[in-house]
Amino acid sequence: MTAAPTTGARSRRLGRGHLVAWLALAVVLVGALVYGTVDDAGPRSPEERARNLAETIACPQCDGQSVADSDAEASIAIRELIEQRIAEGASDERIRDELAAAYGEQVLLTPRSDGVSGLVWAVPVVALVLAFAGLAYAFVRWRGGGTARASEADRALVEQARRKAGEAVGS
Repeated sequence: MTAAPTTGARSRRLGRGHLVAWLALAVVLVGALVYGTVDDAGPRSPEERARNLAETIACPQCDGQSVADSDAEASIAIRELIEQRIAEGASDERIRDELAAAYGEQVLLTPRSDGVSGLVWAVPVVALVLAFAGLAYAFVRWRGGGTARASEADRALVEQARRKAGEAVGS
């Protein structure tokens, strides 16, 4: 017959399991962030490229609509401009810059990912990571609340008190 593992050994084993689970969660989170930020091959045709670009530009006449979804005259003109600039070989970033210069930065539905505007992308991710770290720290502290161990002197005092209580009940 084997002795049951001590509480300390069992909690160390559980602690390693939790560490592995947290590391796996971190790997998945980092993998998802990398996958989300890696640019795909992009649109295959100029029409797809124009449509994708038009979805990132706000209609200057409409409220909350993209150029791709609006039938306003300004949206039609911007879509034609996008198609023309793509045919001329302009990059998407160059076209976005030209439209932002003509209509103002508010015409861009997706913020730039550089400079101060890059904070729009970075701050939520950092906040999420810090929130998960804070929760993990809190859970570890809550779970490990009873870390005090009884010494042999403590056990002797408890045994002595039990004997006295048993004598008092028996008399």
